[in-house]
Amino acid sequence: MSRGDRILRRTAYGISGLGAAGCVATVPVHDWLAERIAVTPLYWSDLVLGTVWPLVGALVARGRPRNPVCWLMLLPAMIGPYHLLAYYAGYSRLVAAEPLPGWEVGAWVGCWGFVGYWFATPLVPLLFPYGRLETAPRRACACAVVTVAGIGTLATMLRPSGTDPVPGVPNPLGIAGWEWLHIVMFTCAAATMLGGTLMAAVLLVLRTRAATGAERAQLQWLMLGGLLMAFSFLSLLLDNVEQPALVGDLVMLIGLLGPPASVAVAMLRHGLFDVELVLGRAIVFTVLSALVLGVYAGVVAGARLIAPGSLTGTCLLAFTALIAANGRGAVQAAVDRTLFGHRHDPYAVVAHVGRRVAPAGEPAEAMQHLVDALRSALRLPYAAFESPAVAAASGRPAAGAGWRSFPCRALGRELGVLRVGRRSVNDPWTAKEQAAVEEVADRAGTLAYAAGLVEDIARSRSRILSVREEERRRLRADLHDGIGPSLAGTAHQLDALARRIDDPHLAGCVRTLRDRIRSTVADLRTVVQGLRPAVLDQLGLPGALRELLVGYDTPACHSSIDGACHSLPAAVEVAAYAIAAEAVANAVRHSAAGSLKLTVRLEDTVLILSIHDNGRGIPPKHRAGVGLRSMRERAAEVGGRLEVTTAPGEGTLVRAALPVGDQR
Repeated sequence: MSRGDRILRRTAYGISGLGAAGCVATVPVHDWLAERIAVTPLYWSDLVLGTVWPLVGALVARGRPRNPVCWLMLLPAMIGPYHLLAYYAGYSRLVAAEPLPGWEVGAWVGCWGFVGYWFATPLVPLLFPYGRLETAPRRACACAVVTVAGIGTLATMLRPSGTDPVPGVPNPLGIAGWEWLHIVMFTCAAATMLGGTLMAAVLLVLRTRAATGAERAQLQWLMLGGLLMAFSFLSLLLDNVEQPALVGDLVMLIGLLGPPASVAVAMLRHGLFDVELVLGRAIVFTVLSALVLGVYAGVVAGARLIAPGSLTGTCLLAFTALIAANGRGAVQAAVDRTLFGHRHDPYAVVAHVGRRVAPAGEPAEAMQHLVDALRSALRLPYAAFESPAVAAASGRPAAGAGWRSFPCRALGRELGVLRVGRRSVNDPWTAKEQAAVEEVADRAGTLAYAAGLVEDIARSRSRILSVREEERRRLRADLHDGIGPSLAGTAHQLDALARRIDDPHLAGCVRTLRDRIRSTVADLRTVVQGLRPAVLDQLGLPGALRELLVGYDTPACHSSIDGACHSLPAAVEVAAYAIAAEAVANAVRHSAAGSLKLTVRLEDTVLILSIHDNGRGIPPKHRAGVGLRSMRERAAEVGGRLEVTTAPGEGTLVRAALPVGDQR
């Protein structure tokens, strides 16, 4: 650190020490002098302002001595010396036998020494945290505050009145007849403390919304302190009930502690705590409290106007207090749910997740509902489940915050991992949240187990279907190429034998046997045809699909078939051909279409079959018939899905996605 910085640090230490010592000395001096002359009551909030603010300013100066924020925080250090100088002037003027030297200076300072917070209160949020006015609105606001506060300070210095701590001591520089300076002083004070501070708060909120990282956390801490001070002042303004001066002074004292504490944490240890949760609760609490106090003040005022001092007025106040007391729990619960979800109630988290998961039709859908519901219930930025059987994710992890991982078990086996994203780097994590997520992780493990069973069943069904179709293909080939021709040949031989036999009765018996064999051959051909469409073996799937479109003048039929569709599992070939045949037949018979296009392509391990016509479409209230149900069943048998898209006047699109990778 340079020599200049060391000088600035020592200066800040000296100013804060002088201010704190002055505030400490003010208490006994005030009590001693109050026994002899009339003095203004001493407020503890003033002593806190003159002690804590400068000490925090010196603390900030220790690390950043050139930051204007720390010097603004040092301005209230004048509070203690200002009181002591005024008491010195009061003693010299009203108690001592002879005037003491320099009492006029003390009297003059006693008229305006409190004005430091006119500058500090609105300028600190404008300059915080780096001490720079980086935008035109902030510069304009700062110039207005300095100008108005400067005018008010000058008016305070020259007003013809007594000192604030000792009213009996006149201002030695007060201009006689210029009482209008009082109006100027109060107007400037209101403009800076209310208007300037409000404008600075608005700009602070806008800056916070645009800021990121450490700067955002710093600004949020200052907002938290400002809300505490605003709530304290607001409670004093809205409270119409008479109360001891000590209570009001205590409320003011608590409010004045907010900004310096926030500045200290924000500038020196801004990464130690997560302020977002506290800030959110403080904002809502401040707004709700302002509304409650406003309603309460209105009721009190109305009771005094309607029936002042009567039993009716007393009952009305008691009823209002009773409603406020009973409603606090409900309001707090609503605020907690709004800001923090159900993180304080593990059973509510589990119930919320259970309600969201129940309507799901399959484990994969249920898992997606689970992570969505968990993220919503705990107000998390990210939640995800990962396992070989099923995966689901909701939201995105917060930048740099990472996540927590929870193993998901069922029947003694670890089946996956549930990940929940941290809200921030220093995200607090309670035991109740831990218990809630662990319970949901068990639910996720059960769903993962169910998903595995469903996948195993679907895979087994696909294998069975594939084996069945392959066996049908083999049986058809054997029957068609082996047994069928053999029986047909036997029938021919019997026919030739019957022609050579001279005995009519014996020849008739041979012919009867021949006819029975030929009937058996016909039945065998029917069985063979039912096992597998013959056209698939004769032309292959591409040729069979093209054959479906031959012979139609209306609609005009076109096809686009991928060359990779020649060698597919038997089950997929049969399903694709059956779906295409039914869709083409429906389009020709019912759509009144002018054109029809059949498209087949292979995408990775999925066969995409689509039949699109430009006909009248399916009516909205049409009841699905056997054909549509059979197409869906054919697709489901091989683990695929069928989609039918239609609109009146826009035609119909039948699209089937049939997996082929696991069935080869």
